[in-house]
Amino acid sequence: MAAKTWKTFLRATLTLAVLGGAAGTWLWFQKKPGASDLTYKTAATTRGELVQTVTANGQISPVKSVVVGSQVSGIIVDIKVDFNSKVTNGQVIAQIDPSTYQLYINQAEAELANTRASLELAELNYNRARSLFTNQLIAQSDFDGSLVALHQAQAVNRVREASLQKARVDFDRTTIYSPIDGVVISRAVDVGQTVAASFNTPTLFNIANDLRNMRIEAMVSEADVGGVREGQPVKFTVDAHPSQQFLGEITQVRYAPVTNQNVVNYVTVVEVGNPELKLRPGMTANASIIIARKPDALRVPNAALRFRPPENAWLDGATNAPVVTNQVAGAESPRGGGAGPRSEETRRRMEGMTPEEREQARARFREGGGRGMRGGGTETVATRTLYLVETAERNGRPASRLRAVPVKTGITDGQFTEILDGLKEGDVIATGQNNGAAKTAASTTTSASPFGSPFGGRPPR
Repeated sequence: MAAKTWKTFLRATLTLAVLGGAAGTWLWFQKKPGASDLTYKTAATTRGELVQTVTANGQISPVKSVVVGSQVSGIIVDIKVDFNSKVTNGQVIAQIDPSTYQLYINQAEAELANTRASLELAELNYNRARSLFTNQLIAQSDFDGSLVALHQAQAVNRVREASLQKARVDFDRTTIYSPIDGVVISRAVDVGQTVAASFNTPTLFNIANDLRNMRIEAMVSEADVGGVREGQPVKFTVDAHPSQQFLGEITQVRYAPVTNQNVVNYVTVVEVGNPELKLRPGMTANASIIIARKPDALRVPNAALRFRPPENAWLDGATNAPVVTNQVAGAESPRGGGAGPRSEETRRRMEGMTPEEREQARARFREGGGRGMRGGGTETVATRTLYLVETAERNGRPASRLRAVPVKTGITDGQFTEILDGLKEGDVIATGQNNGAAKTAASTTTSASPFGSPFGGRPPR
């Protein structure tokens, strides 16, 4: 009787184990995420302004400034201006001790007086010799000698006159005048200091013409300079006024390269108005050059360009890599070209590509003979793939379906990218995958396995 009871208990236990395993298997497959369980972050295509910029840094300086020096040596005996002093053209701003140069004038005047006396004697001798030669009382050689002596005396007289004029000019140069109307930016000397002008001109003052008109010599990298042109607007900030944005305009893009540590830049001159005198010489300007602007562009977030569907996504249509099809205004290169740094816009776009897409973009760049997509003020038109999010019924319940759509992209401001063709306003596109799907997938790794415990524990290893 006990044996029969034990067999009945064992049979019941095995039956419960089989039923528990079957139940666990059914629950595991029910919890396993499928394409119908995936949800996505979405955004709608909208219209708005897009502004593509190129960043550059440079120092602010006056449009016109003059370094005032000294052409004579001596001791500074008087300084009439200081830092920030307003001066006018011809105003006396400093005085060098003139006593030495006054003595040079006195010496030159004495030498000139002696030379004039010698010239007067030579003239008398010549006139006397000419009279005697006319009456044939002296020989031809004597007359010629008196004529040569007169010419020599005249030449020496001119030399002495020039020496006197030089002494007077040097004397006048001991008084330093302002060459322009403006403001004294710097003063490099003090009273009592000796300036020596023997080998080079010493700097005394730096005078700016008008601080209400300034300029920035911005350094633009070689990867960005192709889209920079004269007349383009510029926005910039300075550290002294971080909350204020200033405006300027490009007046010159210089052809001469500036190479520093194998990085090639080009100086771009930006004219800036400074009516409130908030900008000071030497400040560093962080400039953004506006190279393209679309006031009413169809745009999508850049996250949509970086989105790639998961492996188990319900996908309608095939993906494709970005392919450059043609160029229109403001383009950028898949890589910066040369040893120079990539532009910020190029870097952001490259980060949004898969490794395969980046390789294809570089291959097309090489096939084009090394020509960057940025050049001559043209704009990139590239074919990319975005994914429309649609709701459809699958396995008897609603699910999110992705439909791959090739689009043509235009300019970008770093946050949004222009869509030239392939989408319309209001289309809903995927920008990412919701974390809930990831959590569901993670939870299945610790849920009941068809080969695990019938009570939902972790399967034995």
